[in-house]
Amino acid sequence: MTHRRLTVSCLSLLLLTAGITLLPACSSQSAQQGQAQGPQELPVRTLSAGDFSADNSYPAVIRGEDDAEIRPKVSGFITKVYVTEGQSVKAGQPLFHLDDVTYRAAVSQATASLSAAQASLATAQLNQRNSQDLLAKNIISQSNYEEVSNALKSAEANVAVAKAALVSARENLSYCTVTSPVSGVVGSINYRVGNLVSPQSASPLTQVSNTRQAYVYFSVSEREMQTLVGDGTTAKSLPKVRLRLSDGSEYPAEGTIQGVSGVVDKTTGAITLRVDFPNAEGKLRSGSVGTVLVPTQTAGAILVPQSATVELLHKKFVYTVDKDGKLTFTEITVSPVDDGQSYTVTSGLKAGDRILVAGTTGVKEGEVIKPLTEEAYAKQQEAIRQQMMGKGGAAEKH
Repeated sequence: MTHRRLTVSCLSLLLLTAGITLLPACSSQSAQQGQAQGPQELPVRTLSAGDFSADNSYPAVIRGEDDAEIRPKVSGFITKVYVTEGQSVKAGQPLFHLDDVTYRAAVSQATASLSAAQASLATAQLNQRNSQDLLAKNIISQSNYEEVSNALKSAEANVAVAKAALVSARENLSYCTVTSPVSGVVGSINYRVGNLVSPQSASPLTQVSNTRQAYVYFSVSEREMQTLVGDGTTAKSLPKVRLRLSDGSEYPAEGTIQGVSGVVDKTTGAITLRVDFPNAEGKLRSGSVGTVLVPTQTAGAILVPQSATVELLHKKFVYTVDKDGKLTFTEITVSPVDDGQSYTVTSGLKAGDRILVAGTTGVKEGEVIKPLTEEAYAKQQEAIRQQMMGKGGAAEKH
């Protein structure tokens, strides 16, 4: 029994020793096979300069040319609503009516107060004329006459106050009928008959928007603003823009940038621009959102595919390829405006340079590759795909 254990132990030791001896040999063989396979075959593009056109997109908010919130100027219960949502109204057209009983009473009171003040004024005028005659005959003193004159001035002031109170009362009464300050379309009606409203109400009664000319607002950074303006300094130098609606369709008419904010937002560092779009058919509604498309033109631009770049520490890099196929990790700077597919290079590359356009995650600085054209690489990958599909089909049949 002891002899058998010894034999097994000796056999295990021999196998272990053989494994250790064969391991370097296998590793050496794998390395030789890797060297035999040669460098990786990857697609390379030779860069050239050309004209580049792209649309830069910005989120936008649509407003009406006249966008008026309708709020009451006095407090009261709503007794009538004259309009409905979406109705077209003219400037001055009644929209709501508030309970006016209190305000009518205030007008009556102010009218009565004016009448009393006018009567007192008439009496004061009569006293002043009589006192003037008496003063001329030395029947009363100068001080007595001045007292009567002062009473007349006070009566005149009381009449003026009463007139002002009557004007205010009539004005408040007129405010019980809430009218539209602009022509346009009625928005949501937030209060109905029986609701108590006031100038301090949280929400407006409704909103009337004149959208025959739509104002579309969007924001850009200072850097992007400089790119858009170019050599110009005003909104007139900016290009015509287009508008993509929330449903993905594009508005048929182009817009003109008419306004540029003169103040940079301290929080976001953005500048707000206003684009005017004709909207005679009313397709653009106030409060809607969309995307402004600003075209940019670059002459002599060098483009690189975004998929060929590597981002590291907020910087962009590409692998350049020399004549021997050696890779160099090269930093580039790009324009902030792009078409979503390519970057416009502003520094780091020049026409004639060669860059790696695929396989950037599987290579490293200084590695040597075998450059292929993009067409040859695509054919190679398609052949591999077809071969794999063939093997998969054969395995399923088996």
